[in-house]
Amino acid sequence: MPASNPRGTMLGPLLMLALLLAVPYLALNLGEALTPKGSAITWNARDLGAGIVQGHVQWPVASTFIAVGLFIALVLLAALLVEGTKNLRTRKDGPGPSPATLRALSLRRAARYARKALQVPPKTKDKDLVVSMAATPQGKKPLYMQFEDSCWTYAPARAGKTLTIVAPGILSAPGPVLATSTKVDVLTHTAIARLEVGRVLAFDLEQITGWPHQVLWNPVRGCQDENEALARGKAWARATSRGNVKNGDWFADQAAAVLGRLLHAAALEGKDLRDVMRWASDFTDAEPVEILRRNGATESFISRLVDLRSSRAGEAVDGIKMTLQGLFEPLASSRVLSQLVPGDRTAFDAQEFLAGRNTLYVIADGDASPLAPLVTMFTDFVFRAAKGLSQQRAGGRLWPVFTMFLDEAPNVAAIRDMPAVLSESGGRGIRVLGFSQSFAQNEARWGTDAAKAIQETANVIILMPGLKREALKDYAAEMGTRHRQRRSRSTGRNGGSTTVSLEEVQVMKAEEIKHLRVGEALVVYRNLPPFVGKMHPLWERKDWKQLEQQAREAELMCGKLFVDGDPGTGVQGHGGFLGRIGERLARRGT
Repeated sequence: MPASNPRGTMLGPLLMLALLLAVPYLALNLGEALTPKGSAITWNARDLGAGIVQGHVQWPVASTFIAVGLFIALVLLAALLVEGTKNLRTRKDGPGPSPATLRALSLRRAARYARKALQVPPKTKDKDLVVSMAATPQGKKPLYMQFEDSCWTYAPARAGKTLTIVAPGILSAPGPVLATSTKVDVLTHTAIARLEVGRVLAFDLEQITGWPHQVLWNPVRGCQDENEALARGKAWARATSRGNVKNGDWFADQAAAVLGRLLHAAALEGKDLRDVMRWASDFTDAEPVEILRRNGATESFISRLVDLRSSRAGEAVDGIKMTLQGLFEPLASSRVLSQLVPGDRTAFDAQEFLAGRNTLYVIADGDASPLAPLVTMFTDFVFRAAKGLSQQRAGGRLWPVFTMFLDEAPNVAAIRDMPAVLSESGGRGIRVLGFSQSFAQNEARWGTDAAKAIQETANVIILMPGLKREALKDYAAEMGTRHRQRRSRSTGRNGGSTTVSLEEVQVMKAEEIKHLRVGEALVVYRNLPPFVGKMHPLWERKDWKQLEQQAREAELMCGKLFVDGDPGTGVQGHGGFLGRIGERLARRGT
């Protein structure tokens, strides 16, 4: 409990006494001016006091009304002061950021830290070195964090993360962006604005968005490097496993080992994904082994493939084969396969994408989608390409940073070693922001230990309204306690008495965190105490009307906007949209 200040304690009563004495003083002088009595009333306080003692002062008629008016004004002023003091105390002791947190997350302090960590031109503006994800609860003071800070957001369905975190973050990102999602709304809210600064692409195997410029990707390309081939096999196969499912990881790991070797064999002699599918469905096909031997693969590399395809443990082989069949089943669609076997068409180049302020939307229809593992492999591929590119840059970092918004991460971006992604990214100029609907969802996907590691590894944790109270108790406890005045009244024979005491209460309870308003969230930043912050929602931006217009343009581009139920009328009525869209596409070369 903080020590009391005697000087501060006496200041209030002394001020009140001075104001009370001022009421008759002002009333006498003003009343004498309005209804003069000719008595010894003067503005000189000393002479006025002497006149009162000697009986030479008469009370003017108007002074009564003036005194009543001044007294009422004094009471109102006192009430306002009390309320204002209470509000100030609430802000200081309440759930908002503490003064120390405000200083730590100020623009000046954050930018000074960034200049030490980054190799940037001296004239770079402070605001270009840091990022604001939240503001004080009143929304008046932005709070700044580092681009190297990894972030994980827990947001139940319809908690508002798209319009308060994801879309604003995409629009303000200074470099290339990859954004995963299960819906089209992220794209429609941001694509047109991003089209003004770079290319806008979609890896959308299920054609959920309808965005006209789709990514063609060849998963075999680049697998001449056996390490790259094995990494892609792991990312693809492990995306099917569940953290708490018995034997799930084992079969996924064995399937990954087979898949990586098949991808390597295909790349060595110009094969494509159709050949990999054929080899995976027929373990007696010796072609991949022969290709590996012809191209000088090590015997240990080859023998692992042979052993996994011809193990004496028939159940193990069957389990591996079933896992592979599940991975390749979605490729039975000729449309999907066409996007993954580009042939002579221009395929996605990660290095080229990362070279500009380009935007890539990676879309799949949630966890139920059989294509989610493929989408995860692609996301992992782009992340690793960015990691490799960062080591070719000054300071081993990408600048401007490459930002990855992994919305619905457990469903469509289930990179197996997610804690490592969060810990390795910041120092390489890669900003990773993961999103899941709950703590339990992370546990179901990655297992209890990995889910805890995600919480502990992320530099920033954002908890949006609506999460289960049990999951919030630890964070509520971390917010600490504050002292609150408690008044109690007792009565007895000799009258009543009022006792004022201080009680220690939690700054915020778990249920209060759960019921925060839309646009607010609990923010946990590094070693600072958790605090309630206000996000930066799209609808509060100055260009909100323009963004709404651009969202309609994006919907039209995706074929999702019709007017009066007549597609022809819709296209005709939006001729201006089409003209502007065509100009943007022409400028971006898409």
